[in-house]
Amino acid sequence: MLDNIIKTMNNANSEQSIGFLPELCTPSAILRVMLGAEVLALILALTSSSPTYMASIIKLGLTSLFVQWVIFSSTLVVCLLSKKLRGLSVLYLRIAVSAIVIAFTVGASILAIMADSYQKVGVIYYWDTPFILRNIVIAVLLVLMALHYFYIQSQVAELLKADSGAKYDALQSRMRPHFLFNSLNTIAQLIHINQDKAEDALLDLADIFRSTLDTRNRVTLGEELDVTLRYLRMEGLRLGKRRLSVVWDMDRNTLPFNMEIPPLLLQPLVENAIYHGIQPRKDGGTLGISLYDSGKSLDVVVSNPIPPEGTNSHQKGNHIAQENLKKRLGLAYGDQANLKITKSELQYRVSFSIPKEL
Repeated sequence: MLDNIIKTMNNANSEQSIGFLPELCTPSAILRVMLGAEVLALILALTSSSPTYMASIIKLGLTSLFVQWVIFSSTLVVCLLSKKLRGLSVLYLRIAVSAIVIAFTVGASILAIMADSYQKVGVIYYWDTPFILRNIVIAVLLVLMALHYFYIQSQVAELLKADSGAKYDALQSRMRPHFLFNSLNTIAQLIHINQDKAEDALLDLADIFRSTLDTRNRVTLGEELDVTLRYLRMEGLRLGKRRLSVVWDMDRNTLPFNMEIPPLLLQPLVENAIYHGIQPRKDGGTLGISLYDSGKSLDVVVSNPIPPEGTNSHQKGNHIAQENLKKRLGLAYGDQANLKITKSELQYRVSFSIPKEL
């Protein structure tokens, strides 16, 4: 039986985690859980008064046994049911884990009532409503607090992972041999034609790389627009005005340039529009960028023409980038942000709204 349990825990550990819960299905995780349970038992024992020192020791031992049994058994069941729990939503996962803890709390309470009644009066009683309700309330409060903490921690970890992934993807795209070679080749050509323009292009390229390596989790809208403009200038030099035309739709007098947003929200969309929509077209096309302050939110729209059928437009890479952006928006703003993709015969349009205040 023990071998089967260990095998099940190892299988659960080899798969993805159970929702937002931390890794529980390893011996080291079980040990940490038991240590945490012992600390909880100590706190509960200290909050109750005992007439003598020996009574306090006995109280601590019984409380420790009660808490350890409930937490260890609940953790073990969660691991054994990991495959079924993994597909649940956040709400239902909380309900399921709480139900498991409540069930073992009731069971441990009944055993405690039986042992105490037999010791005192020699008759076994199975139920004590105030005692059981008290234990259920304490268990529910503690498990909900723990689950909320785990959820917040998982969201923070996911956000950091998504931001790091976005920056890595952006750096990887910067380091595409074609992009870097074309940018340096363009600068080399400009040196013989217009040295001032070549110097500006070199500074733009440096700032693009610098923004990718920025470790901040938030930048201002003005900074995001600045790196986007620099990127567009580099691509404009490479493709030329005939192949790349940019139409901006925004009111500089009303836009909240000091608004803090996650980095690399606008620039990657612009890059995807050029790389997947305009560059494959022989005659290029028009890139549309719209930013609108609606009062409570900032609305962003990026549009590009559809490449001809049969053109290699790298749609797979485009979808991956958009899924990454969608995930980052969800982690940063929850249900307040939404990414929409509209595709017609002639135009590909990506839009999203983010709240100005969380």
